[in-house]
Amino acid sequence: MQNPFNPTFGDVPKIYLDTGNQAESLAALIKNSEFARSFFITGVRGSGKTTFMTQVETLLSQDLQCLPISLINDEHLLSSFVHQLERAVESKTAALAKKLSEFTAGPISLSFNSEEAGSDVITRVVELMQIVKKKHQYVLVTIDEVDNSKAIRSFAQVFNDLKRHQMPIFTLMTGLPDLILNIQTENKMTFLLRSEKITMEPLGNGNTALGYSRALGCDWVTAQQMANMVRGYSYAFQLLGYLAFEYQEKLARPIQQADLKSIEQQYIVQLFDNAYQKIFVDLSPQDKKYLIAVADHRRFKDVVSMMHQNASYVSQYRRRAIERHLVVPASYGQVNYTLPYFAEYLKAVQDPNSVYYDYLEF
Repeated sequence: MQNPFNPTFGDVPKIYLDTGNQAESLAALIKNSEFARSFFITGVRGSGKTTFMTQVETLLSQDLQCLPISLINDEHLLSSFVHQLERAVESKTAALAKKLSEFTAGPISLSFNSEEAGSDVITRVVELMQIVKKKHQYVLVTIDEVDNSKAIRSFAQVFNDLKRHQMPIFTLMTGLPDLILNIQTENKMTFLLRSEKITMEPLGNGNTALGYSRALGCDWVTAQQMANMVRGYSYAFQLLGYLAFEYQEKLARPIQQADLKSIEQQYIVQLFDNAYQKIFVDLSPQDKKYLIAVADHRRFKDVVSMMHQNASYVSQYRRRAIERHLVVPASYGQVNYTLPYFAEYLKAVQDPNSVYYDYLEF
């Protein structure tokens, strides 16, 4: 039997928990919207952003009126958008292909440099979108892992112009919370700041346990223990499920609670190597220090003292950690880590004998 879990980043797993029907709700919202809208799907690395976007794309692609366009965030993004829009218009409006001159200056062809959002590009895209609008169709654009790049800014120019013309185009983007944190004052990126934010929420413990029970055939006590080891983290759900399935295949029986100790260390190492290392490396030194300082449920005043800064200064890093979904507020000025075994990872970061050691001087 093939393993139903997939801990590979960017892949769409067979088992996907969307108990709140969030993907269906967003798909319905887009189908019922008349004019351009953009959505920014965000969350910590491994929170299921790409999977969620793909689920919405899959649902909408079943609609014959939808013209799906998937873009890669590289220097050819804009030209790829125009080329794919051309093909979509040609394939789904074949009856109009011969009459295209009624809407454009000639047959569809790209004789301009579409890497820059110049007037030629915008004019051509508007003309194509007029055909889409006339046919009562709509365009769905998906872009994974957007950033503050020239390609994204060029696409934003085109999208904003289409929005001004009230064209039926909808954009789904995924990205880390840092993107919004770092572009608050970037005038050229109001496209992202104005996009409707969708934050990936942690998986519910009950539904996580139910997912394990059904997929692995294990008893409820074991499934609940596994849910506790995951703490709602989507990547951890796939990773632990993958390891548990492989282990029980060797046992030739459903995994039991006592067996979890045998895979726990491998689970932790892969969490550290595949997720937490990348999350931590991308943080600034002060962001790292804050995360270390709040360990053991220290109160805010104690964190301020440990960081040798004033309360206003430390508050900035508290807010940034919360917006990154790495901590959540608790009582008495404390915060709790959101990710499973993250406290253990931060201890390893401070251990000179650990492979995860990252020297930080307080």
